[in-house]
Amino acid sequence: MLALAGTASAVPLLPAEFSGSVTIDGNPAPAGTVITARIDGLDCGSLALATAGVYGGDATFDKRLLVCGGDNDTGKTIVFFVGGMKAAGTVNYESGTSTRLDLAATSGVDFSANVTAGPAPLTVWFTDTSTGNPTAWSWDFGDGNTSTNQDPVHIYRTPGTYTVSLTINTPAGPATLSQTGYITVTAPKGDVTGDGIIDISDVSKVAYMVVGKVAADPAADFNENGKVDIGDAAKIAYFLVGKIDAL
Repeated sequence: MLALAGTASAVPLLPAEFSGSVTIDGNPAPAGTVITARIDGLDCGSLALATAGVYGGDATFDKRLLVCGGDNDTGKTIVFFVGGMKAAGTVNYESGTSTRLDLAATSGVDFSANVTAGPAPLTVWFTDTSTGNPTAWSWDFGDGNTSTNQDPVHIYRTPGTYTVSLTINTPAGPATLSQTGYITVTAPKGDVTGDGIIDISDVSKVAYMVVGKVAADPAADFNENGKVDIGDAAKIAYFLVGKIDAL
């Protein structure tokens, strides 16, 4: 008769179960996003989100994130990744436990600008401040123009409010940041007609102000003598023909 013997380590350990909320840059992670758990750098469980912003659940038959470790993993830190990005929130591995753990990941994409408001034409120097070792950049300046430079310079020529977006590629995958209404461009000084450009029509309108055909606008006092006069119309004309550099 043969006797079968085995060690306790041959008995599979029960997995640890996890559920909770999951966000990326403060927003609910989209459905389909994959959460991965790792111990000592090795994948030990993964789950794709069925519902945006939520993984697992409290109901009996909800599909939770199962983390399977070995005998030597008890007490070790589980690190979680959301869509390839490391998440804030860790816990030690304990076989057979069920834990609620909210996960928050940061994409790492960020940018700044030297100026965010001013009259047209407005020259803006954008600076990529992203983390995560990006390897490629794609900018959308919101006015129909784009760039693939890391730190581009862009000129806004038309008054308006513009949303700027930056998409980066990193070893963890692509990430995008959009800043709504980030750039505000006002009409250039001298554009008294409000059409976004300085031209002969602005000279004419100031002249009409001088002779009283239209109401005088204090903003048209370009020579800053306290009144709107023919000198203001002349100053715009000099600007147009290049005799002066600025109004």
